[in-house]
Amino acid sequence: MSVGVVSCQKNNTTQTPTNTIKEMTKYEWRPTASAPKFNPMQIHKGRLIYENGESIYIPSGHTLHQGWGKIGPTHVVGEDLKPIPVQLEITWISYLEKKFYKGTFNIPSEKINQLFNDGYVNRFGKKETFGRINIGLAPKGIVVLWAMGGGWSKEIARFQASETEVSIKEFAPGAIITMEEFIESVLEEDFSEEVKAKMNPDSISFGKWDDYRQKFQWKPSIEFYQKGALKELQISFYNGESIHTIGSNKILSKFQDYAVPDHIRLDWMDENNNEFGSKIYFEEDEIQTVFQTFYKNLNQKTGELVFKIDKYNSNITIALQNESEKIDIAKARIKVYETSN
Repeated sequence: MSVGVVSCQKNNTTQTPTNTIKEMTKYEWRPTASAPKFNPMQIHKGRLIYENGESIYIPSGHTLHQGWGKIGPTHVVGEDLKPIPVQLEITWISYLEKKFYKGTFNIPSEKINQLFNDGYVNRFGKKETFGRINIGLAPKGIVVLWAMGGGWSKEIARFQASETEVSIKEFAPGAIITMEEFIESVLEEDFSEEVKAKMNPDSISFGKWDDYRQKFQWKPSIEFYQKGALKELQISFYNGESIHTIGSNKILSKFQDYAVPDHIRLDWMDENNNEFGSKIYFEEDEIQTVFQTFYKNLNQKTGELVFKIDKYNSNITIALQNESEKIDIAKARIKVYETSN
């Protein structure tokens, strides 16, 4: 995450004519932006607009490639407390596609208000609220918004931008090269050889980011060979959402609409008060296939992603299951470690 400090000032735009200015509920939040790891983007210009016509800009000029839904550049600007935005305007370049996209979208502000009001229970068991609005940019003009904070991320909306034209003079005023040369220089100079090897414009799976948004009714379930207690759970999903909460959070015992998990971290305590942790990284093709196969039967409405911890607290087996079906997950990378004696 890159953080810039900018002098505090109102970021005004043309005022929207209105006879009555109503009081807007304000929260402490900041805008940020993200892009898929091997599909770099750069915002040319963008802003989130409030109901009264004022706005806050979205950090631009950064090559975004930190991962889908991850925190990106954040600038400290304007008042700490801000209204919920009602509209998004954004123009950006998709480097591998060598295309610009542009869009103006109405944001479901009531949904953001609800998310900010409801908040979440953090990993210490305390209620917090969201503190960032993340704008995700993907190939083919896909735009996704998330509310983010403290390890939690919830999708707000998905939009579709259109292709547009931006001149090199407008995009990079000091450049003395063509747009094509500028793009090639960014792709050549801004990334390591290892990353560049994975950035193939001919292999972009354009439907992938929409496929990631599919959700299923499931819940995590932790089983101990002997007595134990889950202390903390963190789940990152392929759709950019995430949760990070205390093990006793009641939400974990209820079936929820979750996307397919990308990786999971568990922290638990055994019957002797020894503490352990585990990082689990799923193999994408396997975990996506498991969920699609398990839920292909429309009568299969709920499932549990079961993590069985062995008696030595040294290994974990994983399966997606319910009373009628079970599919083992064999290709996940699992690291178990002791955190205390």
